[in-house]
Amino acid sequence: MNLKHIYFLLSGILFAGAFQVTDQNKVSQSRTDYLIRIDGTVSDREEFLYILNKNRQRAEGPLSKSQFEENFELFVNYKLKVKYAMDLGLDKSKEFRDEFDTFKADIIKPYLLENQLEEGEMQKVYERMHEMVKASHILLQFPPNASKEDSLAVFRMAHKIKAEAENGADFGQLAQEYSEDPSAESNKGSLGYFTALQMVLPFEEAAFGLSTGEISDPVLSDFGYHVIRVEDRKKNPGQIRVSHLLIRTHAEQPESESMAEKKIVELYQTLQADPEQWSELVTSYSEDQGSKADQGLIPWFGVGSIVPEFEKAAFSLEKAGDFTPPVKTEYGFHIIRLEGRRPVPSFEEVKPVIQSRIIRGSKSNMLRDKVLALQKDKLQVKENESLLAVLNKLFNTFQGKPVRELLNELSEAAWNSDQLIHSDWKTAGLKNFISFMESAFPDKERPLNDTFEAMYNPYLQDLLATWEEEYLYAHNADYRQLINEYKNGMLLFELMNQEVWQKAVEDSTGQQDYFRQNSHEYLWEERVPALILKAQPGKDISGVADWLSGRTYEPEMASTLKEKFLQDDPLLFTFEQKEVEIHKNEWLASLDLEQSFHKTEVGGETTLVLLGELIPSAPKKFEETRGKLIQDYQQYLEKKLLSRLNEKYTIQINEDEKEKIYQSLEK
Repeated sequence: MNLKHIYFLLSGILFAGAFQVTDQNKVSQSRTDYLIRIDGTVSDREEFLYILNKNRQRAEGPLSKSQFEENFELFVNYKLKVKYAMDLGLDKSKEFRDEFDTFKADIIKPYLLENQLEEGEMQKVYERMHEMVKASHILLQFPPNASKEDSLAVFRMAHKIKAEAENGADFGQLAQEYSEDPSAESNKGSLGYFTALQMVLPFEEAAFGLSTGEISDPVLSDFGYHVIRVEDRKKNPGQIRVSHLLIRTHAEQPESESMAEKKIVELYQTLQADPEQWSELVTSYSEDQGSKADQGLIPWFGVGSIVPEFEKAAFSLEKAGDFTPPVKTEYGFHIIRLEGRRPVPSFEEVKPVIQSRIIRGSKSNMLRDKVLALQKDKLQVKENESLLAVLNKLFNTFQGKPVRELLNELSEAAWNSDQLIHSDWKTAGLKNFISFMESAFPDKERPLNDTFEAMYNPYLQDLLATWEEEYLYAHNADYRQLINEYKNGMLLFELMNQEVWQKAVEDSTGQQDYFRQNSHEYLWEERVPALILKAQPGKDISGVADWLSGRTYEPEMASTLKEKFLQDDPLLFTFEQKEVEIHKNEWLASLDLEQSFHKTEVGGETTLVLLGELIPSAPKKFEETRGKLIQDYQQYLEKKLLSRLNEKYTIQINEDEKEKIYQSLEK
């Protein structure tokens, strides 16, 4: 439905306005402040002004009375169409609902507490990307199938190590002694420099929150507990792009290292003598098969994303074209050449990466908890703590038994009508939670192995998400009207396509009838057959002009021209032969039509025209005007539709409210 999207987003003249919402979303409004009532369906000031202001965003000057009346009439006509579309049930189809729900999910995002929180967290991550931290850590992992006591023991051990470090013990030695990070034995826990998005989020947040020399409390991640010491902080230099030439070494062949080193030194000396040989040397000698075909280029990278020896040497280069002496890494010997530098990318560039990281990481659980807390506060949610305690006890009692037994117990309980959650906006009883459980357990005979918390938390999240959306619709006019605009645009498209646009295209009988009744509207104006010939730049067509000047116009002249003048030089000129309505062609109308041959020079371009005999005005044939006819027939069908709707529905206009609106616009 791509055309539909274009239609309702650009349908200013047709007023993509508000729709009559479902009962659960209805906003209470006084029956006395309505603007329009169509068979009981009310439209108010807010709806009309939203649409009017949107359609006049680029208008200059105040709104005149006649313009106001014109806009108001369009609004009434639009509301008639929307009312009819709703009565036809065009919004009830699965296709319509699915498409609208997709739109609504996108529209609501900026308004949700979750989005606001997520946006704030993403901005924090982005700010960290402008800095680099150099840190060491000690990792303590949990034993397999760790109990709560095991986890507590690891936590206490992490605190003990932190205390030793703060009391002066060497952090590197502590890492070698205690850390379960396999690399700690060789690097003493040092992680070098890193920036945002290069460590797991809990670790990253803790490290960036420390001052130089400060040691963290135990930080929990998916790997275990970390004790972190920050050693340095500095500005992130951004990203660089380099090319390199690699001579590999092989750990299982110690003698290969001396041979590789000798080879790389010779290549380096060659480059020092003639840097222009870089591409040729990379292509001939580099043993990095992944990059040599691209002259040694590797993708852009920043600090902490490549082996440290390579990274340090690469970032030491100052200007494009500079290259390093041979650099040893675990892969072999490299010569590295700087190709370019760029700063930290903009927030919009890296936002998808940050968002993905937050959503899939442990941060998502923290965000979910924060969102829930904010929703409870905003909606003034109160939970029935005594009932929650009873439910928790029942879940424990029925563990291992068929889910059916717990559901029966809940359904038959004397308190199953009690309120479970209530707010100033909505209430939800225990029956609502039971319905959620029934949908969550299609197989009622399977044993219950879920805790109450595991069942209640997603229920509460779904419930408050629904309440938040309903609250937004009721209290946020911008969101309400935007949702209305999209739904009405879709409704209008469906109705107009069904009743007008597609019908006009497919109804050949209706087209013929309309043409017969309005044939006087489809006339050829006075025409003249014309051969119009234009010289290509720099071409001399004087010979063609001499030939044409003494001739009378003939329909078959085109083929004669090709044979006589374009055989030897096909680019000598271009031409067209057609009948032209004189008064619709200003250039042609300016010619002396009593004269058949004309030669003009405009801007150095030579044009030759040979005219035939005038053809008087005459009716067009159906086939000659079908495109325009269909457009007119569509307008005719739309007028008929509006006429029918005006007869079908009772329209009441609150003239006092209408005048108040106009007076407010005048001010």
